[in-house]
Amino acid sequence: MGLTFLTPLGALVALAALLPLAALAVAAHRADRVARLLRLEPAGPRSLVLPAVLVGLAFACLGLAAAQPALRTTHRQDVRTQSQIFFIVDVSRSMAASETLGGRTRLASARNDVARLRAAVPDVPSGLAGLTDRVLPYLFPTASTIAFDETLRRSVLVETPPPQQVSTNATSFAALALLARDGFFQRSVTTRTCVLVTDAETRPYPTETVARALDGPRGCRLLVVRVGGTSDRVFGADGTPEPGYVPDPAAPANAQQLAEAAAGGRAFDQGSLGAAASALRTAAEVGPVRREAASATTRALAPYAAGLAVLFILALVLVRLRSSLRIIRTFA
Repeated sequence: MGLTFLTPLGALVALAALLPLAALAVAAHRADRVARLLRLEPAGPRSLVLPAVLVGLAFACLGLAAAQPALRTTHRQDVRTQSQIFFIVDVSRSMAASETLGGRTRLASARNDVARLRAAVPDVPSGLAGLTDRVLPYLFPTASTIAFDETLRRSVLVETPPPQQVSTNATSFAALALLARDGFFQRSVTTRTCVLVTDAETRPYPTETVARALDGPRGCRLLVVRVGGTSDRVFGADGTPEPGYVPDPAAPANAQQLAEAAAGGRAFDQGSLGAAASALRTAAEVGPVRREAASATTRALAPYAAGLAVLFILALVLVRLRSSLRIIRTFA
């Protein structure tokens, strides 16, 4: 925790206190002259002490508020230095399917599953990517949960990226081979884990080619989490199911086939997310740990300084009012 000033030059506002202090001195000098002319006892310099102190404190607080002081707290966490995870979310058109009109879509379920799995391994830097017939990274592996959660919420959308080929089924697991050669993971990382969250409705693809790429020196251990069911439909803007979409009954077998082809791969249904989280921890929570700054919070103190300035000004007004009433009673 440390104190910082966002606009330190704002403290120069405190110099404006010289003007009211000078005005107080001039007013006191004139009051003394008038008192002598009226053969009254002058108030003397002691009467200026309290107003001058209040003016100085008020402007000091205003200067402090203008400098915008803030308490900055850095939150630290343990981070795996030799392990990273990439979550790949299927964002093809079929992920907009839901069991009922207005019901939770497959993509919404996928985002929820990713959030829960990420929370199971908070010490492992994680990235995000979208899958259609290509893989587009949204976020490279980071230990920042804030960046991950914001990217998951804002960027993981249906057909983002759009498929490169126009097809009834836009998803192709063949694109997963790119994970091993397009710089998704840092070269220095020794443990790489890929988590694919998909409805597993894919076009035919060369399974062995993908498996060899993922099993290679720059590949990753694959976990597949399948979402969706055979009763899901993609509803159009008019609320009716799109006639061109029919759920693929082979989807469970597709997910299992992909996982089995990759060395150490495993497939999970949405109902076994706890088992998927356990498998993810076993695969990814390995290697050395380093303490790193994860996030920082800043608490502004300027409102408190401004509030104190207002209190000092009110006190000054009361002091001057009391002095004025005393003079009025004297002449009365």
